[in-house]
Formats: sequence, structure tokens, C-alpha cells
Amino acid sequence: MDLQDRLNLLIQTTKLSPTDLERESGIDRMRWSNIKRRSVRAGAPEIEAVAKIWPQYAYWLTTGNTIPEAGQISPDMERVEERKVVNGTP
Repeated sequence: MDLQDRLNLLIQTTKLSPTDLERESGIDRMRWSNIKRRSVRAGAPEIEAVAKIWPQYAYWLTTGNTIPEAGQISPDMERVEERKVVNGTP
């Protein structure tokens, strides 16, 4: 999975629309739509914006790795933790 895949996964997981992303980042919603459709590649401004919106995913987004003890997780890790809380599993 490359950075573009991780960025699209994050956008899908959080269910933010291009309009929501524009409001949060100041980057035009058409740019976000084009990134999502893979018409263009995400650049530094979009990556920096996403890291500011979701700082807990910044390391994973850029490297594909996590550091849970430092609070750097992936969306998948967060979903697993949420399921544990809902199911009462430690």
C-alpha cells in the first residue's frame, strides 16, 4: 500500500466528503475529489493538511508504519480498539 492508497483509505474510513475536507483544510474540494479518483497525486499541501486534521495517523500516512506507544496509529488499529471497548474485551 503506497501513500496514495493510505490517504484514500483514511478519507474513506473517516467518511469526510470533499466539501468537508475543503472546510477543514482550506484546499479546494475539487482537488480532494481528483485525489480520491486518482486523477492527480496528493502533494505536500494535502499530506500536511491531513496530518493536521488527524495527527494520530500522520506517521502511518507517510510511512505505512505505526508507533502505538507514541499515539501514532492506523485507522485499522483504531477500529480494533473501538471494537474491544464495545465488546468489553481488554
